[in-house]
Amino acid sequence: MNLRGKTVVLTGASSGIGAQAAVRLRAQGALVHLVGRDERRTRQVAEALDAPWYTADFEELADVHRLADELIRATHHIDVLAANAGAVMPDRHTADGIDATFQVNVLSPWLLMLLLADHLRGGRILATNSRAHKNAVIGLHSLEDLARGRQGVSGHRAYARSKLAAGILLREYGRRHRGIDVGDFHPGIIASGFGRSLGKRGAVTKVLARPFTDTPDQGAARLVHLASRTGPLAGTYYTRTRPAKASPQLPSRQLGAALWDFASDLTSSRRPAPGSASSTGRHSSTGR
Repeated sequence: MNLRGKTVVLTGASSGIGAQAAVRLRAQGALVHLVGRDERRTRQVAEALDAPWYTADFEELADVHRLADELIRATHHIDVLAANAGAVMPDRHTADGIDATFQVNVLSPWLLMLLLADHLRGGRILATNSRAHKNAVIGLHSLEDLARGRQGVSGHRAYARSKLAAGILLREYGRRHRGIDVGDFHPGIIASGFGRSLGKRGAVTKVLARPFTDTPDQGAARLVHLASRTGPLAGTYYTRTRPAKASPQLPSRQLGAALWDFASDLTSSRRPAPGSASSTGRHSSTGR
């Protein structure tokens, strides 16, 4: 896909892979809309590229509704949604009463895709996944545990479980929106600040992994390569830029349907009243 003149929405754009991907996408002539949580850093990246930018906190579902409204008003069509935002969150619940890791990595990205579905018709969603998802298992009858909180589950395990859930939901989204191409990828082990919430274990892991890590720009190059891939992603999981073995649960239609209903219940019960989505105190900023 020639990205020149194409509209690309990139989340997690304020640092790391996202910030570097923004540079690469802009260099290819894409009309990039940058989304980040940190206003100062997102604005700096966007101003350097003369690109529109938005701030949104995925720990607040009302912020996701507001972001979707702003993107719908700012674009006629979205050719690519690069769903790159994600984090290993501290063990806490959000203001919506949901485990922070599950909300940031699963619920909010899914809700954004859902709200943008009409604008994404004929387009593509590429999500940043993690090979950690292969170490997780989700029980069909224990979905409540995903949103309830850690309850003795380690931060790494909670993150792995959330990336598996996100991947299952992404494929269910593709089945329900046949006109939207979907896929996800593990960008490699990237030398960045990601995983700082894992505490001492995360710090030790980063030191041990340093000789084997890739740079954020290498991860960004892989994101852009897949985002502009000529053939369809067709629900494929990639490691770097090659199709790879994924969890056998990833394509499960039964889990996909159950998670879809679960996510729908969680978000519909917390849907903001008309006109209230922008009253959270976290107003998005846009620039041209």
